Amino acid sequence: MTEEFNPLEPTGCEIPAHQQRQATSYTGCDIPHDPELVAQGWEFRCNTDDSRLNDVVDTYKELGFEIHLEAVNLSGLSSDCGGCATMLAAFSAVYTRK
Repeated sequence: MTEEFNPLEPTGCEIPAHQQRQATSYTGCDIPHDPELVAQGWEFRCNTDDSRLNDVVDTYKELGFEIHLEAVNLSGLSSDCGGCATMLAAFSAVYTRK
């Protein structure tokens, strides 16, 4: 069986072990949703800062959704994202449900 050539994944191209992200960490671009809220029927919508939060909340309320806001959980943020941690600390996670 021959493997299909993919130019985006060249043979022998691996991330060095010292640069691989640990399975318990995540980047600011892929902050996980709260599984307890999802289990309660809440749907994650976005992470946003104060400059857009009122617009987001007002829009979902106008569409008939309940709104739940949480501080963004940064406890597992990768050390690669240290520069963004201060900015992300000001963000809120927006969840909705009908």
